[in-house]
Amino acid sequence: MRSPSHPLVRFSLLAATACLALGTPACKKTKGKAKGAGGDPSQVVAKVDDAVITVGEVQDRINKQSPFVRARYTTNEKKKEFLDSLIRFEVMANEAERRGYDKDPEVLRVMKQQMISKFLQKDFESKLKVEDVPDADVEKYYNEHPAEFHQKDEVRVSEILVKDKGKAERAYAEARALPKGPANVMDQKGFRDLVAKYSEDDESKPRGGDLSFFASDSTTVPKPIVEAAFTLKEIGDLAPPIKTDKGWAIIRLMQKRPGFNRSLAEAKRQIQQRLFRDLRSKAMDTFVEDLKKKSSISINDENLAKVVVEAGAPSSPVGAPPVGTPAPRPVGIQPSGGPAAPIHP
Repeated sequence: MRSPSHPLVRFSLLAATACLALGTPACKKTKGKAKGAGGDPSQVVAKVDDAVITVGEVQDRINKQSPFVRARYTTNEKKKEFLDSLIRFEVMANEAERRGYDKDPEVLRVMKQQMISKFLQKDFESKLKVEDVPDADVEKYYNEHPAEFHQKDEVRVSEILVKDKGKAERAYAEARALPKGPANVMDQKGFRDLVAKYSEDDESKPRGGDLSFFASDSTTVPKPIVEAAFTLKEIGDLAPPIKTDKGWAIIRLMQKRPGFNRSLAEAKRQIQQRLFRDLRSKAMDTFVEDLKKKSSISINDENLAKVVVEAGAPSSPVGAPPVGTPAPRPVGIQPSGGPAAPIHP
């Protein structure tokens, strides 16, 4: 592994230092790749100590912005504002290096995090595609999870359950007297108050009489209630007292949920994406395990036990996210006298 004094590592550390100091991605001190009609992209626009900013670099960074942001930088005056943001980046990065931040442990972690992110994007993730999920696996998942792709029409009702028919009729009369109309259709308080007042069902009463969703072939809800529920047309409609094995029930329609049927062809992409996440996770685990086998790794459990974990939130974020986690999107530098100009290398 290269030491921090190696030129390439030193440059990476400087870039990471600037990231931390400014919340901006590392600035490349290389010739820009952008080519346009304006001239040789390697021509120097500005120098900051030993750093060189070229025509190509300015072009490349401006053209990586959205069309709306790019439109701000069509005049020389605005281009100079953008260039000033690059210069500010360089002078602050140089000062951070002079103060030793290129050796800061957090800077080293950021550098490694960005390096891992680029490495995974180019050498690992780019080789995996959603289409790589076998059709046989997609079909197997589809057949083993029918509830995700086939759903019958369902209704949701609340009930008042009593043993005496006369009491049921009184509860029904009071329920019918509740306010009606669009403004009151989802108002459950009135009916819930009646449930609390009349219902004798210990199971549904604590839930305000709610029986949750059920289909027309439900076996968990008494058949007379199921049949009556599916005759109700509008939310808020009531069914008169219904005779059940437990007594008399008054039900109110609370919600309707239409069913659906999705074919394998319709669900294929969704299933592929779900299985792809598992495929990628397993591939990553295998990849990392192979890397471990090639590395010399030793663990001191005795010293590990000495690690003290403090309670409460940390004073500052430390450590790197798990392998494969992309770095947070940086915030751009604010050019003097102009709008924020995000700079993405």
